Amino acid sequence: MSIGFRPKGEAGPAYHPDRDYAYLTPTLMCAAIDRIELATDEELATYKKAQDINTDELTAAAEALARAQRDFVNSADPVKSFQQALGRRDWYDVRYVVRQVLMAAVGEVFCAAWFTAVRDVSLLNEESPASAGIADFSARVAKFAGKTEAPEDLARHLELAKIRNDVLQARINTLGAQVQKLTEQLTESKSSATVAEPSKFCWRRLFSWK
Repeated sequence: MSIGFRPKGEAGPAYHPDRDYAYLTPTLMCAAIDRIELATDEELATYKKAQDINTDELTAAAEALARAQRDFVNSADPVKSFQQALGRRDWYDVRYVVRQVLMAAVGEVFCAAWFTAVRDVSLLNEESPASAGIADFSARVAKFAGKTEAPEDLARHLELAKIRNDVLQARINTLGAQVQKLTEQLTESKSSATVAEPSKFCWRRLFSWK
């Protein structure tokens, strides 16, 4: 059961995704730090070299972000916004290109987690429960890229229709493969029967001969 479900006996909505996000995000943030620490891809190395980014700067950015996150739950001196937490922990004192590297790692990890989660709740040849959300994002990107002049609600429905069409196409492909397999089995069965029939006929003639 999701950790986002409302505890028994409490008021409020039965499910709120913010609860899941609150519990899962620290794990993903740790993975983002590992992504930077263990990264061996040439593209990241080339970018760091081109921007003259060193380990000390990345460490400073990571420490500032960690201190800011601790302020999210700071009861003694609470913050009112994400930006306030970052600002008072010297996050903005770090060069932007350095912060980009850290945030890129965070983004990659979150997108990868999103992919894994979507695949986990999606069944083959069935519409995914995440389809509506994906359609929302696709519609927003289409508008951002200037690829559509349709109202956002209509663009969302068009994107959702594409996803549902893919589901129907997958079902057609599956049924087509099943029909093909049955056809091949039937053809093979008929061929076997044709070969066996002369043998049965000969045995009948042999035993009926006088």
